[in-house]
Amino acid sequence: MKQLIRQLLRQGGFELLHHSGDPVLAEMRSLHESLRLQPDPVLWDDSLPQPAMQAHLRNLLQLHHIDLVLDVGANRGQFARLVRRLGFQGRIVSFEPQSSLQGQLKGEASRDPDWMILPCALGATAGILGLQVFRNDTFSSLHPMNALGRQRFAGLVAEEKTETVEIRTLDNVWPGIAGGRPRRVLLKTDTQGHDLAVLQGATEVLGCTHAVLTEAAVQPIYQDAPLYPELAGWLAARGFAPSGLYPISHRREDLALIELDAFFTRSIPAA
Repeated sequence: MKQLIRQLLRQGGFELLHHSGDPVLAEMRSLHESLRLQPDPVLWDDSLPQPAMQAHLRNLLQLHHIDLVLDVGANRGQFARLVRRLGFQGRIVSFEPQSSLQGQLKGEASRDPDWMILPCALGATAGILGLQVFRNDTFSSLHPMNALGRQRFAGLVAEEKTETVEIRTLDNVWPGIAGGRPRRVLLKTDTQGHDLAVLQGATEVLGCTHAVLTEAAVQPIYQDAPLYPELAGWLAARGFAPSGLYPISHRREDLALIELDAFFTRSIPAA
């Protein structure tokens, strides 16, 4: 009888889905609904990798027994909320320099005793720089956007203002966030072209980092942004191997890859 009902529903264009509390399966269900209503199939290439990325992130958190997530380029706290949904119960420290986002971030963190917000940008050296804030603030960057970025993302990257922000290094702030004990770190950096500089300012922190997630460019949309091979080579020289590559955006005209989420794992020497 159940099989007959399922067949009849399918003939009518409906599908029964069993409820699951698994957050990755929940993301797949949500994605299914959004893609079903998405009139632009090109955007499927940007969306479909997300459940696989989340599954990989959860595996890294568990496999490496991560107890501290460093969320560099927090924006509105999307990544912090994601790792919580994936079951991470350790400490999160989020870095975000945009003043307009501070209230929302601090409000959310006030309900999570293990989530700390630091209102600064990170880089290779300390200093003061201008942050270009775009209409869609997820694109805001310390680097000017180039012609490809403006052509691909159009109205989303209309510049609204330049904000002066403090730059610190991760090594400099490390004593205040480590909690005075050994840590097993996942370092996520999503800084719109400034990710290698963040890593270069984290020599000490990388010593206790077991996994890295960084946004990486195949075709840069920001001036002076490093490409994926440079990031991968820099991390390989410090003992990290690629563990997962998940596309973020493509050129519409030919589907050439623009950016991706790149995961790296601390290499364990073969026995």
